[in-house]
Amino acid sequence: MALEVKKIQSLSAQAIEDLKAIEKIGGLEHLAQLSEELKKAMADEEQLRAVSPMLPPYFAELRKNLGFLLGTAKSLQTHGVNRTKDIQGLLDQLLHIK
Repeated sequence: MALEVKKIQSLSAQAIEDLKAIEKIGGLEHLAQLSEELKKAMADEEQLRAVSPMLPPYFAELRKNLGFLLGTAKSLQTHGVNRTKDIQGLLDQLLHIK
């Protein structure tokens, strides 16, 4: 099987564009703010229980899941940056192959 340099270069350039989009993941500040507000509300657990006994565990579970989501988004951004560098390195190496 022959090495298809042009095809790999083309796909690499397209992959870098995809990764750039991943790096720009943003707009999650409202999720972070919601998590903080839920944390503040949980400080007065008795008041929450007075509204509904289900609120404290529901708020806790929601905060946990939001934290996981925000952490995953940050990790994805980091991977996007790192894989962009890796693929750019590949492209640099392929420049020497005709």
